[in-house]
Amino acid sequence: MRRERAASAVRGVWGVRREVQTQERGRGRDALPLVALIDVVLFLLLYFLIAGTLASPESQLSTAITADRKGGGQGSALTAQVLRVERGAGSEEAGARFVIGSRVTGDRNSLREVLKGLPKEAGIVIRVADDVTIGAAATALQVARDVGFSKVSYVAGK
Repeated sequence: MRRERAASAVRGVWGVRREVQTQERGRGRDALPLVALIDVVLFLLLYFLIAGTLASPESQLSTAITADRKGGGQGSALTAQVLRVERGAGSEEAGARFVIGSRVTGDRNSLREVLKGLPKEAGIVIRVADDVTIGAAATALQVARDVGFSKVSYVAGK
């Protein structure tokens, strides 16, 4: 009888110790990865919060052509000139013609002379047709920059 009580006490003691040791080991192993996971989640949250506040929405981005003053003014002072680059006859430069208003030109020098006489504050919009070569479009863009237009917008297609 005495032996059975001692054996049950030892079993009881070992059983308790075994449970305590298992619980302590489990806490030690799970605690470190859980803390690291929480750190990573918090760092990612902080990163996305900062990255989201630094980028401005597209509706607040400035445009290339803006009015310098607010309120009423002359309508023509606020609108940009429109230069159309269209397919022309073979004798014209790069097979294209440059149309601005009622004036039609076919080479770089005559386009330069026409653009020199225009007001440059409002800018210029270069609208290039689909069937025009890249060289003709580049010519129009370069001549507009050369004569002093600082606000140049490029529009592809008709």
